[in-house]
Amino acid sequence: MALWFWAASPIVAAITYTVGTRPYGYIGLGDISVLVFFGWLSVAGSWYLQAHTIAASVFLPATACGLLAAAVLNINNLRDIDSDRENGKNTLAVRLGPLNARRYHACLLIGAPLCLALFNLLSLHNPWGWLFILATPLLVKQVQFVMREREPVAMRPMLERTVKAALLTNLLFVIGIICSKLLG
Repeated sequence: MALWFWAASPIVAAITYTVGTRPYGYIGLGDISVLVFFGWLSVAGSWYLQAHTIAASVFLPATACGLLAAAVLNINNLRDIDSDRENGKNTLAVRLGPLNARRYHACLLIGAPLCLALFNLLSLHNPWGWLFILATPLLVKQVQFVMREREPVAMRPMLERTVKAALLTNLLFVIGIICSKLLG
């Protein structure tokens, strides 16, 4: 029964994000869903499938993954903030307003490496675990760009850059974990 719940909940969440009488993606709850499904459930779920147990520390990298995924959603919502507002799509960016949505974006991009750093300090204790730091200049550049730019249309190229920065951060973290286990 529990397996069916875990298997069906992402499908139901994906459908109800934009479909139905009150899609939760249009009332500002999409970011929470992304954090839960692309962060906590995917990372902690993968951990559980491998280890048959859950360690509390796994929620730090899970949160980092979720924050980076939420940054992808948020940059998209920042780009579309005017049209979303006009069409009654009250995304979190619309609810926060342009300035606070940009501040929120900065928090997402800063929070992810902080979660990974905390995981390394508490659990990994290995220099390889810090490999993800190599991606932080990309995250910092994004924060600077988003805080500087005022026009939603300027966010268009940032969607691809956010995806690439999130992917690189996560890949470097995973490579660091693998190297720490194989190379000590």
